[in-house]
Amino acid sequence: MSKIYIFPTLFLIVNLFCGVVAAQKKDAVAIVSKVSAAAGNECKDVKLGRAAKFPKPVYPAEAKAARVGGTVLIAVKIDDKGKVSEAETISGHRLLRNAATDAVGKIKFTPTICDGAAIASSAVLTYHFVPFVAAESYFTPAKIEEFADLKTDSPYYEAVLNLVQNYNFAFGYADKKFYADAPLVRGDFARYLRLTLDLLSTQAAANNKIPREINLFYPHNSQKLISVSSIKDLKPAAPYYESVKILLLKYDIALTDDNSNFQGSRYLTNNEVIDWWSKIFGEEAIPVNFGKTADGDRIISRGEFALFLQESLQVLTYKVLP
Repeated sequence: MSKIYIFPTLFLIVNLFCGVVAAQKKDAVAIVSKVSAAAGNECKDVKLGRAAKFPKPVYPAEAKAARVGGTVLIAVKIDDKGKVSEAETISGHRLLRNAATDAVGKIKFTPTICDGAAIASSAVLTYHFVPFVAAESYFTPAKIEEFADLKTDSPYYEAVLNLVQNYNFAFGYADKKFYADAPLVRGDFARYLRLTLDLLSTQAAANNKIPREINLFYPHNSQKLISVSSIKDLKPAAPYYESVKILLLKYDIALTDDNSNFQGSRYLTNNEVIDWWSKIFGEEAIPVNFGKTADGDRIISRGEFALFLQESLQVLTYKVLP
């Protein structure tokens, strides 16, 4: 096969199923494709191909039952007729990979045109699998064994164990499961953030330290909201309602969009978590093993955030020591 040259400044983004990022009412798959021209010589006039046929994967039943979600990245090569000729999975959960790769074989692009001639191209396909999470209430265990689905061989077991035993932070849903592979949603993030701020404030007061004087955290309320009733979509019955309320009224932090909506069931990406955490606690609170990814769309799971949180707490609690 001839060598493919990729020009990263030339790309076409195709978004399907935008409802995933808004009010989600069922399991969903969002698809994003970034198409780059590929040719032996640089083109003067390029018309990138577009998705003429882009079917969504079938959400695997096993993954839905376990509320497994996340991002699957697949790199593909597209021939001059718009057909996918090669595909390679870059990353993704094992329960989701097959569904994504099966869907790739059904994709059809229009040809990419270089100086009037059809040429080969390449693309990175991003599949977001987002299980619907309807948390009627949260479950906070006294010991990690109370989580029905968290086994000792889980890569997140030690982090969750630490959050349970040392901080009483880890929480699951009403069925007493932690769902480590489920996407972290805004409601869960708000609860973790409020618990973190409450802990730090209590420890600071016990050691005669004033949080803002030691730059322990910073307000984050760009819309200057002063009442929880100003958050349009926040309902008192939501399990994260109290956390969102405390964040706003006690800490002057509003995790809302430009329209004053909270969107508690919306998933969070790795980069969004880092942005919010660094704005509130400073860059030094970001664990060294975590950083922004080139693919800013990658969903962060509840288990991954447990790893993030336990490492960040080690830094933050150090600041309030006597």
